[in-house]
Amino acid sequence: MKSDTVPTFHLAVLNPGGRDQPQAFPNGAGRVEDPGHLPVNFHAYAACTRGFFTTSAAGIPAERAVLLLIGRDMARAESVLRQLKDAGCQTVVTIKETGAQQVAAAFQNAANWAAFRRLCTQADGALATTLDTLPLYQAVGGPRLPVLFLPPPYPVEEWDLSPPPGSPRSGIFIGTRQLYVTSRLHPLAVLLAGTLQEQLSEPMTVISGRASNLPPVKKLLSKLTDPCLAWHQQVTAPYPQARIISRQLPAAEYLRLMAEHKIVFQLDHSAVPGQVAGDALLCRMPCVGGDGTAERLIFPDLCGHGRSTAELMDLARRLLTEAAFAKEQVEKAEQIAREKMCFSSARRALESFYQSL
Repeated sequence: MKSDTVPTFHLAVLNPGGRDQPQAFPNGAGRVEDPGHLPVNFHAYAACTRGFFTTSAAGIPAERAVLLLIGRDMARAESVLRQLKDAGCQTVVTIKETGAQQVAAAFQNAANWAAFRRLCTQADGALATTLDTLPLYQAVGGPRLPVLFLPPPYPVEEWDLSPPPGSPRSGIFIGTRQLYVTSRLHPLAVLLAGTLQEQLSEPMTVISGRASNLPPVKKLLSKLTDPCLAWHQQVTAPYPQARIISRQLPAAEYLRLMAEHKIVFQLDHSAVPGQVAGDALLCRMPCVGGDGTAERLIFPDLCGHGRSTAELMDLARRLLTEAAFAKEQVEKAEQIAREKMCFSSARRALESFYQSL
């Protein structure tokens, strides 16, 4: 870890019954090419403390500091919490799926709501990963429940994934890929970015996420562009004026591809933690739009929270045509992140919070 001394506080992040493989982070963020899950989202809480991520309470030593993720099966989370408490583990709970629609869907089930209240009563504390879920813990837990607001951090001190000096950046990278999730507003982002592409002659890249999304995305974009539009299921160079990538890219390749562009553009209204903005920050590029927590915190002058689509389009134009403005926004985002969302600041906050419980 570059920022300060090797930490002595190591957090175990537990996702009961999850599909991710158990993973330790003895080297913090490590390298972007390392195997396993990137140190982002909930894995970031483990990585910033050189802890580990697991899906079973059985592998967690007694008296360990634990972050327990609450999934849709909240009854299972209750059972796991009892196991951890019996083992003397200091356990903080957090909702795993934190998008506004995801939280609403989870609590349409009255049994889940009752279980969530019990979890907050029995846990040592709660972690709010988004601005929008913070009041939820405060309302349910009341004054007796300690609550820490801490979005998933990013290894800003350790990773700078921007292209080598002198390498030109070009074009617009669409920051969402979920065509059929209404709150992501992915089709609208594609359509509007297409107009910027035509006006400014900037290439545009769209990630469809899976091959089955190719036909509707292709149909959508074909209405915007001229007959010279080229379609590629693999990344090619030199880049055509617009392209779609219909395969899932390895994380390192995805980030390198993002970093080749001038801006990330999105219109996501899901109120998620905001990995799109975090990825853009690691690539040292501006992110326009989105109302995720990371977007609001580290790109306050560019995010979609409280701004109209027309305002976001104007910001995107400025960023694409004014290099000084783009540089200023990236430097501001990096400074904010080092104070509020980097690995070293997150580790200090987590250690202090667990010590106070």
